[in-house]
Amino acid sequence: MDDSRLNVGLACTAALAGAAVMNHAAAVDLRVDGDSGRVVGARIQDKLTVFILCLSTDAGKAFDVYAEVVVNATGPFCDAVRKMANSDAPNMISPNTLAGTTDSAASVNSLPEPTKEEIDFILQAIGDYLNIQVRHSDILSSWSGLRPLALDPSAKNTESISRDHIVHIDCPGLITISGGKWTTYLSMAEDAVDAAIKHGNLKPSNACVTSHLPILGAYKWEPSSFTTLAQSCVRMKRTRNGKVIPGTMDASVAKHLSSSYGSMAEQVALIAQDENLGKRLAHGYPYLEAEVAYCVRNEYCESAIDFIARRTRLAFLDVNAAAQALPRIIQVLATERGWNGERLERERMDAEGFLQTFKTVKMLPS
Repeated sequence: MDDSRLNVGLACTAALAGAAVMNHAAAVDLRVDGDSGRVVGARIQDKLTVFILCLSTDAGKAFDVYAEVVVNATGPFCDAVRKMANSDAPNMISPNTLAGTTDSAASVNSLPEPTKEEIDFILQAIGDYLNIQVRHSDILSSWSGLRPLALDPSAKNTESISRDHIVHIDCPGLITISGGKWTTYLSMAEDAVDAAIKHGNLKPSNACVTSHLPILGAYKWEPSSFTTLAQSCVRMKRTRNGKVIPGTMDASVAKHLSSSYGSMAEQVALIAQDENLGKRLAHGYPYLEAEVAYCVRNEYCESAIDFIARRTRLAFLDVNAAAQALPRIIQVLATERGWNGERLERERMDAEGFLQTFKTVKMLPS
């Protein structure tokens, strides 16, 4: 499963269905009606870097959004949002990391890193199963995530942690959904929306359509669709001396584009063909320059980190390959966004710092 592609596919599908989608934005406070005590909206902070001169003067500003019901679906950060409405709200999240079959308590932060002990545990387990010794130097990338196990604050027994999701109402106008997992996200979404409809006495025009709503790229896609790309498209790529030469749309690249973008893969392939962006970004991986341009134009890609971690999984697969691809990714982003020299340097520094968190060498004793 490529959760980067599924996540952005869901966001783009929601946008096509009429949702207003915004990334790089943080809820910094909730708006509460002074008379009724009901949550009626949120204060949103634009987190795109304020110093970017080429963006509008609105960059970095805060603004208010209002709604009949606010749904708090922020994973391990949901307690922080709940406390914006009620500072005394009891915690309902028990953040954990999972190494093999072992749960470990963790603190909530936006970029968790695996501990040396967790990595050693996994390497030992691999050795036990495969009868080979895997060294730290063999690791291509290391990363960690938080699993927001949920406690139901309204339950009589608050000691039992649920592996399933919980829908909870702390105060009028605010619904929190937490827990769960990728395999149950459809039922989680439906339960949260049903709760919002009931709580806000909303009048939807139709019943839930999720069960028959295809994600962007699914329409008319077939597992064999990659063959059409391979047979009909050419990867035009620019050499180091600036010469443009044709390259074949080999099966590995065609399969990657088809499985990642579905029926939208043809648009990516045409960018590679018509705009001379058909070169691979990193040796040994099928990611193309054209994908950066496509993601900027169609998938809200605003930074190099967005691309290497949230539009593709390159950082998670091979941190050195991601570092190798970084300069060209930034170049394409700069062309698409019209970045100046200051932004280019900041982008490089931010992305390199981000990739450092995926390396295991930093944990080894000197």
